[in-house]
Amino acid sequence: MKRTEEHVNQGLNPGGIYQAIWCRDASYILRDWFVSGNTDGTLLQIYQIWSHQITPNREKIVYGRGSPNTKFSAAVADSNKEMEFEGSLPTTIYQAGFSEVYGLNPDIDSTALILSTTSWILTNWYVLHKTNLDNKYSSLESATVASEHSSDYVTALLGKIGATDPIKVTEFVVPRMLKAVEYLSKHDTDNDGLLEQEHNEDWMDTAIRTGKIVYSQACWIWALENFSLLLSKIGKNSEASKMTELADKATNAVDQKLWSDEDGCYLDLHETRYNGQQYRILTEDVSLFLIAITQNTEKNSMRILSRTKGLAKENEPIRTLNDRLQKRALSTLEAIKNRCWKEKWPLITEGELKASAPWRLKPYEYHNHTFWPWVAGMEMFARSRFEQIEECDMLLSKLASEGKPHIYSFYEWLNPITSEGHGAFPFRTGMVTVREAIAGILIRIKDKFPQAFDDVV
Repeated sequence: MKRTEEHVNQGLNPGGIYQAIWCRDASYILRDWFVSGNTDGTLLQIYQIWSHQITPNREKIVYGRGSPNTKFSAAVADSNKEMEFEGSLPTTIYQAGFSEVYGLNPDIDSTALILSTTSWILTNWYVLHKTNLDNKYSSLESATVASEHSSDYVTALLGKIGATDPIKVTEFVVPRMLKAVEYLSKHDTDNDGLLEQEHNEDWMDTAIRTGKIVYSQACWIWALENFSLLLSKIGKNSEASKMTELADKATNAVDQKLWSDEDGCYLDLHETRYNGQQYRILTEDVSLFLIAITQNTEKNSMRILSRTKGLAKENEPIRTLNDRLQKRALSTLEAIKNRCWKEKWPLITEGELKASAPWRLKPYEYHNHTFWPWVAGMEMFARSRFEQIEECDMLLSKLASEGKPHIYSFYEWLNPITSEGHGAFPFRTGMVTVREAIAGILIRIKDKFPQAFDDVV
């Protein structure tokens, strides 16, 4: 934790060769900033990110670089395309006055994860400061003031709204967050509760995953659970109930449609077929679904942050995870361990990819059967919620082992055969998810062995 602190606070970009802001990565970095006490910086960046929410005639949007539908060529979005994207967040926010949507459509995870993190941070702020917003909270739409279509609308808004005032930031972002939910809901084209995606519209942007992807449903559910709490906190109870209903619908749909009795775990339903057969492969990132469904249950001992008293529970109704989901979650974790853990490393896929694009990846390269610290961090975080401390210890020991020249969590990804790091270095996203996993593990140990923990601390 000490060795990574300096790197985490150096910027919101993932680090290394990546200088722009990736929304999905920023969502994890912002959580760490807030937990570390950098409230002003966190709120300022939340405000900035939502200022780049896609709206017609606001800023230049390029899209399609990761899509076979465009032959992996980027195009500039016209006004009709911007209207189609309206409400979403881009994959990448550049400093040069434009943003990029990597796939044919905006990523589900980029929008959902910022929605989730924004909600979680603001809810925690209100709880920590014992602040509730009553009926005086009535000017949400007025926060979207004039100047937002001008060339320096971000600067104008920063001066007008007060980008580090949590209440004003809430007034600014909540209408945009509601639009984001509206946009994401449109991905459920067949109304079965599951969001559908085209190729390369999630973090694994070469695996050409298309269809109903467990990881993307997890991001959606996680966002809805956290947004529901924030809306309740600011007195918007009817909207909060709608978010809970959507979250429950999505959770039930994953449980009914993406569970495999044969495999004993949750698996994606790809629309892409290989040799005439549907392609189903276990990926380590399904562990995010287990985080999402336990977010507002008794299994999440990190519900509310307190900088003075460690982590405390909010005075709120706490749900219990039902037996069916509990059993299936444990079975999924066991499947990940048996099928994705290969000798020294837990890999992001149980086997080699059938195909990849826009780059043809060799085995043990990038997304093809490799080790990613940030996904391992998420797996540890999920396992800590199910009290699998021994497995967490095994994973953490691998991440914290001394490598050359740094601990392995500094790398974007590793080749499991050579144990060599590749990609961005140092990679903030990996660091912050491992740090969050450590916090979850320690709190779970404290809950189980409070006296021993106090003696050590």
